[in-house]
Amino acid sequence: MNRLLSRIGRSDLRRHPVQTGLAVVGVAIAVAVVVAVDLANHSAREAMRVSLASVTGAATHQVVSGPDGLDERVYTRLRTELGFHAAAPVIEGGARLAEADTRRSLTLLGLDAFAEGPFQRPLGGTAGLGEAFNELLLGERAIALGSGEAERLGVTAGDALAVQVAGRRVSLEIVSVVDDPQDQARGLILADIATAQTLLDRHGRIDRIDLVADEAAVARLKAELGSGARIVPAAASAQSVLEMSRAFQINLTALSLLAVVVGAFLVFNTLSFLAVRRRATIGVLRAMGVQRGEILRQVLGDALLIGSVGTVIGLALGFGLAHALVGLVLQTVNDVYFSRAAGDLELSTLSLVAGIVVGVGGAVIAALAPAREAAATPPRAALSRSDLEQRAHSLARQATPAGIIVLVIGSALIAGSSGLVVAFVGLFAIILGAALLAPRFMLWLTALLRPLVQGRPLAGLVVEGAAASLSRTGVAVAALSVAVAAVIGVSIMIESFRTSVIDWLQGSLAADYYVTAPVAMDDGTADTVAGLSGVAFVSRSRFETVQTADGPIEIWALGLPNQREPELDLLAGEPAAAYAALAEDDAVLISEPFAARRDLEVGDTLALPVADDAPPFEVAGIYRDYGSPTGVVLMRRPLYRALFDDEGLSGIGVHVDPSANAAASPDWQPVIERATADVPGARVTDNAAVFEQSLAIFDRTFAITEVLRWLAGLVAFVGVVSALMALHLDRQREFAVMRAIGFERRGLGFVVGGQSGLLGLAAGLWAIPLGLALAGLLVFVINRRAFGWTMGFELSALPLVEGVLLAVGASLLAALHPAWRAARQGIARGLKGE
Repeated sequence: MNRLLSRIGRSDLRRHPVQTGLAVVGVAIAVAVVVAVDLANHSAREAMRVSLASVTGAATHQVVSGPDGLDERVYTRLRTELGFHAAAPVIEGGARLAEADTRRSLTLLGLDAFAEGPFQRPLGGTAGLGEAFNELLLGERAIALGSGEAERLGVTAGDALAVQVAGRRVSLEIVSVVDDPQDQARGLILADIATAQTLLDRHGRIDRIDLVADEAAVARLKAELGSGARIVPAAASAQSVLEMSRAFQINLTALSLLAVVVGAFLVFNTLSFLAVRRRATIGVLRAMGVQRGEILRQVLGDALLIGSVGTVIGLALGFGLAHALVGLVLQTVNDVYFSRAAGDLELSTLSLVAGIVVGVGGAVIAALAPAREAAATPPRAALSRSDLEQRAHSLARQATPAGIIVLVIGSALIAGSSGLVVAFVGLFAIILGAALLAPRFMLWLTALLRPLVQGRPLAGLVVEGAAASLSRTGVAVAALSVAVAAVIGVSIMIESFRTSVIDWLQGSLAADYYVTAPVAMDDGTADTVAGLSGVAFVSRSRFETVQTADGPIEIWALGLPNQREPELDLLAGEPAAAYAALAEDDAVLISEPFAARRDLEVGDTLALPVADDAPPFEVAGIYRDYGSPTGVVLMRRPLYRALFDDEGLSGIGVHVDPSANAAASPDWQPVIERATADVPGARVTDNAAVFEQSLAIFDRTFAITEVLRWLAGLVAFVGVVSALMALHLDRQREFAVMRAIGFERRGLGFVVGGQSGLLGLAAGLWAIPLGLALAGLLVFVINRRAFGWTMGFELSALPLVEGVLLAVGASLLAALHPAWRAARQGIARGLKGE
């Protein structure tokens, strides 16, 4: 009997290839999105891990100091006077390929090969360098590369490599290509530490000293080194970077799970219709003595088949999609989190297992409800269509309070917790609750339309048919509304974030021109620019990162003329009081992400890694900033110079006198470029260019989100077509009756298309409040908890209209084939079995 039931199920799937194929496609897309995102996230994590490990190696701790690093004599004292030999000096700097057509950035890593033994870095040890060891030590421009990086650059030992370092173009000699089969040294240029100091113009200075030490040795060294140097865990900086990117990857995973939810609804919808279509067959089989368990296994077996085929296809598609997504993920990581992340697609067994679980497991779970309903139906009721519709209306009434309860639970989860993962659980609970309420909304809409179609027979058939066939239409509207709501919610979130970033840029880009350089500038350069005729004043900025045991802290030291205040959007703190405290040099301002990550409020104190006797600084205000996900601490430049003894400048903001700017003034950019010509690599950018570059980074950051949004839309489109095509194909006998009582083909087409359009309209309308709720959660909860940012809610009609048009358009498209088939089908054949 089981074999016979299996043959009946497979035969039914073969007789409806379009519907079965669309269900398989829905599962395949959902699996592909999950696998692709998971592989891309895994590859990004591996790229960051390898990049971080390549410069820290086996170090357990690091000796660091202020922004200018350490005097190299600290290292000499550490090894000679203190007798600590598991130590190695390190200096790092940015380098860029000199060719104008490439944006590839590299890291120049200066090491002492004699001290590298305990640290096991992919480059730097004497074993890997071989005979090139002496050349690397003695060569004035000698470098070594990993074999993977050399292959990417198309160079080998003995070749020259032209790069930009510290604003100067230099030609480096590759003396060794070190075997690096795992590509751990990707993006690294190794040089002897003395060579790196020369190239980076940092004679006598090093960035840090790496240590391999236990806690007892660390405690002893802290006491011996004094207050000029600090010892921090080597993993603190790496962990901070990985934690920052974790929220971004969780967001991507959650967006991919939206496709899973839509795909599960698609399978549920397909198998629900399958159970409805086989209802008469099931009734006959039950009357012949087939047991409920056999019916249950047969329907679940069909689901397993659909899920298995879709999963196999989805795994292949996911692997191909991951190749495209990994570049987008790494680009975002480079733009926002970690500038040295670079890598290729890394396969992960867990990603493939996740795809199999999502595809096969999701299909079977989605089929449980329709399978149990089919198995539990008594033989007589299975042969009665009216009984089915009565049960559907009863379930719709029962689902209403259940949906409200689930909505309340989801809202309570979000309101009662501060975690990101819990917020996503609450979000998916709200989606489920809205799906449970969709059939009731369908009945409410048809009741609202009923008075409007009185006296119009065809329109009445459209409305009454949608309400009378709730067993078919309820599930379809629920599935479609969830899919369309996901598209609407993500669209509004992206537009809200983009608008907030634009507003922030327009308020914070106060200068007319900005001068930057790869090397530190000085006040003499700023004074020269300030002295240009027509320049009102200049702002002087120093951006530096200081290492702490809790991870790096980015400091912005801002110098402004007297009586001028920073142009910031203060979110907390009274502006006059905040700026007055800042001017007294006993308080700082912090950015919103920094406040969120460190759980700080106005009035709290913040300890910075400076002298032991330095008091903590009061937080005078919190300002909006989308430029750094880690957050920034803003202080006046005189305070920064007193704390860190650093006179350098990272940037100069040029404010042109408005009257001079409005008059027939020269093109300011070349004038400022001539004034800064003595600064190596100085670059002058106008306000508009900075604005455009910032928006370009934003668009690159959200490129992958847009891709996932369109993929969710594709799943929604497939879901619309599949659900409504199944609905209409299941009504061929009803259409034959309509033809038999005198309906013309045109009238039949109107009924088919009208009901399809009505269902699409119902799904689109129900998706609007759900989509707005999802957008609100993404804007006010998810992004806040993930990144510490708040933003405005930008509501426009376009995403709402697009969502409704997606549902209605796909619904009408789904009606074409059933309408054509109903019009061509012979009446006698359609009535067979009546």
